Parts: sequence; C-alpha cells; structure tokens
Amino acid sequence: MKAQYDFLTVPSTKKGSRAVIYPKLVSGGTVSFMELAEQIDRASGFQKGTVIGVVEEIERWAQHYLQHGRRVRIGNLGTLSVGLKALRPVEDEAAIHAQSVCFGKVRFTVSRKFRCHGTLERAGASRKFRESSRRLTEEARYGLLMDYLTSHAFITRTRYTELTGLLRTLALKELNRWLEEGKIGSEGRGSHKVYVRKPETGDREV
Repeated sequence: MKAQYDFLTVPSTKKGSRAVIYPKLVSGGTVSFMELAEQIDRASGFQKGTVIGVVEEIERWAQHYLQHGRRVRIGNLGTLSVGLKALRPVEDEAAIHAQSVCFGKVRFTVSRKFRCHGTLERAGASRKFRESSRRLTEEARYGLLMDYLTSHAFITRTRYTELTGLLRTLALKELNRWLEEGKIGSEGRGSHKVYVRKPETGDREV
C-alpha cells in the first residue's frame, strides 16, 4: 500500500491573514523490530536470529563507544551522539563538581544519504485527520500536538479541539493532564491560557 497523506488547516499567526493548509503523512502504524527481522529473513539470506544478534551487538558496542566520548555512525542511517547535563543549575563554573555532571539524552542525527522515495496517495475519508477523536489514539494526538508546536509558539484549547476532533471538555482535560505530567508547558491564566512546548529548564545541556 502506498503512503497516504491528508491536509491539516493551520490558522495564521499574523492578524488578518488567512489560514493555510499543509500536507501531513497519515501514520500507517509502527513496524516492530521483530517484524523487521522476520521480513529480512524472508527477503534475504540472513536468518532472523542472525539479524537480532547483529542488532543487539550494534546496540551494545554503540553504548560502549558513546560512554567513552565517541560518536557512532550506523551505516547510512545516521550518527549517534550523547550530551551531558548538570544535575543542578549553577552560575559559577567552580561550583560544578564531577558528581553533579552526568550523561544526558542520546541523539540520533539522520544522514543526508538516507531519504525516503516513492509515490503518495491522498488518504480516504476513513483516515482523514479531522475525523472523530475515536479514530486517533492518544499517541497520535500527542504527535499532532508536538508537530503543531514545532512551527507555532503556542496552541489554544479551541485549536487543539479542531486539530484532534476531541470535544471541548475532553480536549481541555487531556491538555491539562499532559501539563501535569510535564510533557508540555503553559502560559497565561483562565480564558487566556495557552499551551507551549515544555521549557528546557532543569537539566542543562553542557
């Protein structure tokens, strides 16, 4: 089956400007590692157990080299690197001790050689984004929210309702729950409250 897409309507951040639409890929689900290993087994001379073993070794040695301050390139997929974080914010470099610095997030930078090619088709009515919220999983709704906040400074409850199809009460409840869980941040109060990406505070990258 071809990859499918639909359009999302995004209101302009400039007063007086018309809303615009942009294409977005409709998720076809996640292929598990076991499914991938089984597919390689069927399509090549590599057995499933061999594929699993090789990937486990790549994971083990990638972690080893990252812990020794190296970056690790994985074929033409991309490169792994790791950052550092301070356990507590300090203003004086002399106040930073070895025990207060630790490894942070592992990042994966996709290689420019690794690109997706092929043809696309418009999604059918049953897979459109602006369907009932029952057709979107919580994970899918969170993904839409993060995509929106990547290109917008904030999102309102009303806009989140339009984006996901959730009813007003459910949309507000879900946004506030993610706020309590620390997945997103907020600004303003009452009817002026908006939701933003989680502030990068606390764990500082060094």
